[in-house]
Amino acid sequence: MYFTGWYIKSSNEAANIVPQNGLKKAFLDELKAENIKKFLYNFTRIPHLAGTEQNFVLAKQIQSQWKEFGLDSVELAHYDVLLSYPNKTHPNYISIIDEDGNEIFNTSLFEPPPPGYENISDVVPPFSAFSPQGMPEVKSFYFCGFLEYFNYSSHIDFRYCIYLLIFWLFIVIARYGKVFRGNKVKNAQLAGAKAVILYSDPADYFAPGVQSYPDGWNLPGGGVQRGNILNLNGAGDPLTPGYPANEYAYRHDITEAVGLPNIPVHPIGYYDAQRLLE
Repeated sequence: MYFTGWYIKSSNEAANIVPQNGLKKAFLDELKAENIKKFLYNFTRIPHLAGTEQNFVLAKQIQSQWKEFGLDSVELAHYDVLLSYPNKTHPNYISIIDEDGNEIFNTSLFEPPPPGYENISDVVPPFSAFSPQGMPEVKSFYFCGFLEYFNYSSHIDFRYCIYLLIFWLFIVIARYGKVFRGNKVKNAQLAGAKAVILYSDPADYFAPGVQSYPDGWNLPGGGVQRGNILNLNGAGDPLTPGYPANEYAYRHDITEAVGLPNIPVHPIGYYDAQRLLE
């Protein structure tokens, strides 16, 4: 029946394709770099961390724009999800301490503001969402040393050191890319790491011949990627895994939340990473 229905289709098929091709051209003609630049600037000109007033303002703005574009109905749905926020009073950082307990190097608490953003408030300091609190410190070492570089922190990257049984009691430093950051943390955690430091490597985030932002689109040395480090495999909210986090959903207690890491994690820029790796 399938083949019969297919081969006796109306001969008007070719006529129907013409307008579709016209729509495709019209759509592609609207993809202008200037439009993308305008919308991207509008979405990123102020901080809008999830769950904040700024984020709600941006959501209502998108709702209004979509209605202007001709959509019949655009609704804002309310969900109560578990969120993670940084401590702005005492932001996280990584330090190198000498034998006398003095901090001889600290990573940056905030990113250098680009021109025109010096007076922007509520800038989110570098942090990895859902990282537990802690002050991991390793003074002794076995073969590798107290701070270990593990490439992209993939399963393969860890295999060699695990086989040699030399990984316990170390802090891992790994670069973003290839593997989701939550999986990077999980791999390090399963291998016995005490903490994870994540950074954006210029080899992955700095194209040759292009300047760094704001003069180009490359990531500057003080720029820090942010994001959650959950390991949920697409299950959604840690308190309602697999189900919408609406007002009547059953929720786990925070102690039973799914996918939360057990070791501290902190992101840094590649300028700071270079200092730590030297």
